[in-house]
Amino acid sequence: MSKKKPTKITVLLPDEAFDRLDSYCRERGYKKSTLIARLIQQYLDLENYHPQKPALNRFGRS
Repeated sequence: MSKKKPTKITVLLPDEAFDRLDSYCRERGYKKSTLIARLIQQYLDLENYHPQKPALNRFGRS
């Protein structure tokens, strides 16, 4: 069974926010992408956001 490749996004940050994130990740040993993905998941969980998946139509497509 093959694993689905994660979808890539681009995040633009002001220089100050990037510098803070970069410094934090270096000091704590995180990869920026891993930390950002974790923070997004935690925020969506905190907001209890779980969207309904669209129903498939009779042709098997959404």
